[in-house]
Amino acid sequence: MLTHASVDHASKFGATAANCRALSFTNTGFSLFRGPISCYPNGVTSILIADDHGIVREGLRRLIEAEPDFSVCAEALDGQEVLEMVEQYEPEVIVLDITMPKLGGLETLERLRVKHRGIKVILLSVHSDPPFIQSAVSLGADGYVLKNAKVGEVVSAIRAVMRGGSYFSPAVAREIVEQLRDPNPTPNEPFTLLSTREREVLLLIAEGLSAKEVATRLNISHKTVEAHRTSLMRKLGVRKATELVRYALRRGLIEP
Repeated sequence: MLTHASVDHASKFGATAANCRALSFTNTGFSLFRGPISCYPNGVTSILIADDHGIVREGLRRLIEAEPDFSVCAEALDGQEVLEMVEQYEPEVIVLDITMPKLGGLETLERLRVKHRGIKVILLSVHSDPPFIQSAVSLGADGYVLKNAKVGEVVSAIRAVMRGGSYFSPAVAREIVEQLRDPNPTPNEPFTLLSTREREVLLLIAEGLSAKEVATRLNISHKTVEAHRTSLMRKLGVRKATELVRYALRRGLIEP
């Protein structure tokens, strides 16, 4: 545990275009503003960052604190620490990685929305796959920034959500627009049946990690990983673990 001083969404993503005051596409992303720009609060915005990689947290902290009106109040290594730190530090914004040990970002977001609905949550991820985006927004994410985004996107996202809006990286915004054009989900899509943890396990297996390595990464037991893998194979209709990788490639979850 590390600390230091320092529109409703459209369609099934959570809202309709009619609810939005303004809709803005820029070179760095897509924002939905519910209220006027002047609602940005005075003073310094307190931000909690959560990622299980120290180098990512350090980079985020330096980027965020380069802004005179932003301050990182705490850093967390996993979702469980986020829930504990929220009670202690009361951040206004949380920048939250999706794949973390103990408790992933989506599960953490779901719990935050029960007790801390007023906190702005921006998810940080390498994945622009529709099910992840749909899950994030349906759970109440205020923003979704890809890890391969331009440096300034995190800052832009924080400012957008503090104005009462939402922010999505360009690739994520394009997916949202596609969903607005065709809001009917693909029937019987097996991926939609997977739990958040099963999706995380699938991605790590597809990236070439062994069951032991997945267990270490997610801080769960080897037996639990095996149970998730068995469930994945059943839900996705495959008979071999190697077919999970091929499925992930077909779904665009990983690069060939």
